[in-house]
Amino acid sequence: MGEVLFDTLIDGSELALIAVGMTLVFGAVKFANIAQVEFATLGAYGTVLAGSLIGGGPLVVEAILSIVGVGLIAVGLYHLIFKRLLIRSPATAMIGSLALSILLRALIQTITGPRPKELDVPLERANDILGALVTPSQVRIIVISVVALAALMAVLRLTALGRSIRAVSANPDLAAAAGIDVRRVIDVVWLLAGLFGALGGVMYAIDNQVSLEMGFGLLLPVFAAALLGGFGSPGGAILASYLLALAESVVLRVDWGEVINTGSAYLDSSYRPAIGFVLLLLVLLIRPQGIFGREARRA
Repeated sequence: MGEVLFDTLIDGSELALIAVGMTLVFGAVKFANIAQVEFATLGAYGTVLAGSLIGGGPLVVEAILSIVGVGLIAVGLYHLIFKRLLIRSPATAMIGSLALSILLRALIQTITGPRPKELDVPLERANDILGALVTPSQVRIIVISVVALAALMAVLRLTALGRSIRAVSANPDLAAAAGIDVRRVIDVVWLLAGLFGALGGVMYAIDNQVSLEMGFGLLLPVFAAALLGGFGSPGGAILASYLLALAESVVLRVDWGEVINTGSAYLDSSYRPAIGFVLLLLVLLIRPQGIFGREARRA
């Protein structure tokens, strides 16, 4: 039980940080930004590059520099690319985001090379917590992620900025008529998407490694979490991320051989993406707008 709990908290936290950025952008400009997962890759590689530039400073300083940089890059990409593509259609913007993901990955490879990297995380002894071996870094991943996500939800629910973001997501024309600076709000949304995507990438890299395939490997679960939660619902994306991580952890630990009485048989970890999409398919068959999404009104 302890292993399932901590696997869910660690994987769900990393997933939620990235998925919440994707759903925020969808709410504001109504397209699924596939390049959101590459913000995670940029965040991880940016931390490595920041370490080489400042001469191996504290990891937290390197990470902050990278995360802020990716946030600014996200805003710049919106103005340089996505704003123009959205004039044509949301579908065009989504296809453009896929192309941008490939270009960003190629650019990173040109600068850093194809080999995986490691963040400067010290070796740590794992502690036995509720029967699970958990390192202090993994505990920090959970705490930092939960605090960041809670802070985001507090901003969205309790501040004037959050009310403006929700108003723009609901009806940008009406928000503009009410005196809200829609362009500034959209810039803030893209900044948040970049910041949270990069933070998710750093958390993932601390627990694993930095590689060019990070974004590609995260795309399916991030997209599944955003869909399960209901595109445009940040709280839904967060809860769906933990639900998806829980489902994957439980299914991979069930001895299916005993269930069907054929001896011991566990699913290989390579089936992890399929678990999420089976859950996604079941939910969408019952509730097409996602678990926490609002049903569209019929004309």
